[in-house]
Amino acid sequence: MVSRIRMKLDLFVQSFLLFSLTLIFSSESKQSSIITLIALVLVQILSTAQLWLKHAYRPARVYLGLFLATGALLLPFGLYFFNPLAWLILLALSLIYYVHTIRIALVVLRRPRSFWDIS
Repeated sequence: MVSRIRMKLDLFVQSFLLFSLTLIFSSESKQSSIITLIALVLVQILSTAQLWLKHAYRPARVYLGLFLATGALLLPFGLYFFNPLAWLILLALSLIYYVHTIRIALVVLRRPRSFWDIS
């Protein structure tokens, strides 16, 4: 069972990285935004791996495969050529996983904490 603290921390870290990515992107610092996007993707990969391996959460396996495949295919092209399309695809996948994390967090936070909270 996924803990409330874990989901709050995961959501906070991802929100912070997305917010800082937005601020950095608006200042037009290309390398800083790429580093922040890579940090966000790495945090999301660790999050989804932990959900899949420790909690046997099946949808996390799909996201983990997508992240690893996309990262393995697009990251070398994005780093070498600074191809904006590669970074946009990675950003889109990160945003989709962020929305999924919000959905998981809402389910976990609405769950009753004990038997006495059910009624």
